[in-house]
Amino acid sequence: MTKNEVVEKTLKDMGPLEPAGEEIAFAELQRRLPDSEINTCDDFKHLNTECCESCHTFEAHFEMKLLDLPDGSKAWVCHPVEWAVYPERLEEFRDALRNSPDEKMFSRMLWDDDLDDSSPAQ
Repeated sequence: MTKNEVVEKTLKDMGPLEPAGEEIAFAELQRRLPDSEINTCDDFKHLNTECCESCHTFEAHFEMKLLDLPDGSKAWVCHPVEWAVYPERLEEFRDALRNSPDEKMFSRMLWDDDLDDSSPAQ
């Protein structure tokens, strides 16, 4: 995709924004994205990874990653696709979370999709 196509798709995926929010997102995307062809998550479907809805819709201009790929091309992707392309980055992320006060919260959000809701609330 071209830079303009990625900007358009990203803004569309984020949904309706307030005018100021759209201006900020547009400016940030223009700043971050290169003027070359850009791969997107759709180009990595063969990796059988589910995209992160939060990355794509909630402040995507900050949450999505611009990757340098081994072949020298660029990719605009969410975290799960980044981790599928570069598995060592997932390990680095997990290492950073270990012993963090937020470790349990992030672990539940990212990896425990089927939490046992039968335990009593505290």
